[in-house]
Amino acid sequence: MSKRIILLDAGSAGIRELGIRIQEMGYRLLPTKTPDQAERLLVEHGSEIGAMVIPVDLPAFDLGAALRFLRRLEPTGELTFVAAGCGADADGRRLLRSAGVELALWKPVDDHTLRFQINRALAESEIVLGNRQALRAPTDWPAIVWAGQRRKPARIYAISADGAYLSTMRPSLPNVPLGLEFPLPSGRVRVNARVVSTNVPGNLLRRQLPLGMAVRFEDLPREVGGEIHDWIRGRLVSIGF
Repeated sequence: MSKRIILLDAGSAGIRELGIRIQEMGYRLLPTKTPDQAERLLVEHGSEIGAMVIPVDLPAFDLGAALRFLRRLEPTGELTFVAAGCGADADGRRLLRSAGVELALWKPVDDHTLRFQINRALAESEIVLGNRQALRAPTDWPAIVWAGQRRKPARIYAISADGAYLSTMRPSLPNVPLGLEFPLPSGRVRVNARVVSTNVPGNLLRRQLPLGMAVRFEDLPREVGGEIHDWIRGRLVSIGF
């Protein structure tokens, strides 16, 4: 069972709205209004909690000391802090990072990025598409899946240089080869891929993920892999620190 997420400052409109979206995605949320309430939740449910979402402007005399104290209340000391709110400037991001904040949810945050960051915060495992250490980033790219001469629409909601995760109401069966057409900054590309797994009604591997499938790229041209890798690096900078 997935660990819970503490949502701090849940009384404010922006954080409350974010919490509703997180819950609607199927994550287990513990809303709190104050750090004292968060502290009590960690004491009572520490082993069940994997992350805490905090407002980017959380008032604290020493934010680093406050977060270190809260992290020590979680038995493994592996509590992940996620800052939420309007994007901070370079100095603000540096201060958050030095205080122990690891991830961010900058406004406006789309559903794919929100899901991606929450999964990272909870260290949720994903289907391995190739190199486990390969960089991966959220996307919202329209795609076309080719099975022979037949085509069907899909959307790529996460990508790495090894493969992609697609949202589609008509996923192909595992191990089926297919073609995948999608946009890159330099233009549209069509690559070969093979289905690794599906997420479908009756066989939901992850109920927090869209219906669809994970595919692994095959014989990916070096220049295409390089462009995907470069895009991912830029994307991760834009959504984090």
